[in-house]
Amino acid sequence: MTEAQLRILWKIPEPITCHEFARRTGKTENAVRHMMDRRQLPMATERELFGEEGSSRRFLILWNEWTEMVYEATKQLPAERYDWKVKWLKKSKKLEKLFNNNNYTTN
Repeated sequence: MTEAQLRILWKIPEPITCHEFARRTGKTENAVRHMMDRRQLPMATERELFGEEGSSRRFLILWNEWTEMVYEATKQLPAERYDWKVKWLKKSKKLEKLFNNNNYTTN
């Protein structure tokens, strides 16, 4: 995909529940609900997103808009967008050290 296609893809709202937002960000559900009550997160109702079959009372958090808001405020991508990569690299470095240390002690 080109950079322009990726930018357009991230403009599409990805509605997620409070529970899913808490899981992705590591915040507690209670903290997320407080942020929703204070309107600190981009939200839309199910009816706005899915049409008449959706509930007009149930709010969903717009994930892509939230990541864009964080990027505009900090000029950095939120950790949730690339955190898996950082964790994987740290784990691979630890394993590399572990294997290197074992090789030196056995020789």
